[in-house]
Amino acid sequence: MVEESEASRLRIGELAELTDKTVRALHLYEEKGLIEPVERSPGGFRLYDRANVARIHYIDRLQKLGLSLTAIGGLIQRWAGEPVARDAMQSVRAEYVDRLAALKQTLAELQQIQQDLEGAVAFLDGCTPCGREVGAPEACRDCRRGDQQAGLALVAGLTGR
Repeated sequence: MVEESEASRLRIGELAELTDKTVRALHLYEEKGLIEPVERSPGGFRLYDRANVARIHYIDRLQKLGLSLTAIGGLIQRWAGEPVARDAMQSVRAEYVDRLAALKQTLAELQQIQQDLEGAVAFLDGCTPCGREVGAPEACRDCRRGDQQAGLALVAGLTGR
């Protein structure tokens, strides 16, 4: 195994810049055991290696999937605590399967919201020739297009139809 030279070690500010994180965020990651310096400089500065860069990118991806730092720490601890590599990877796989199912559900919900928005925009595009330039928005409750609103929750919620 090739070891990194001391010159390739990163101080926390360099690590923060390289990973687009704040120094405070990296201190928090360290406090939670998510990253750790590989050594200290003669001046006492924490020094990090490239594996920490990869770990920070991993943490970022998991956070985008909705995992908290505590959950990420638990996942890493479960993985590291397994005595058999296959079991460690199966533990991670189980978490990923759960996250994938949740993501698919979220995507389906977002697609429905997209359809709702597209329908509402199309309906509202037709409101301009209404001719009611004067009057309160409550007049929309009596709109002759009201029956079309019934299936449009994003419009019907405004007009009460």
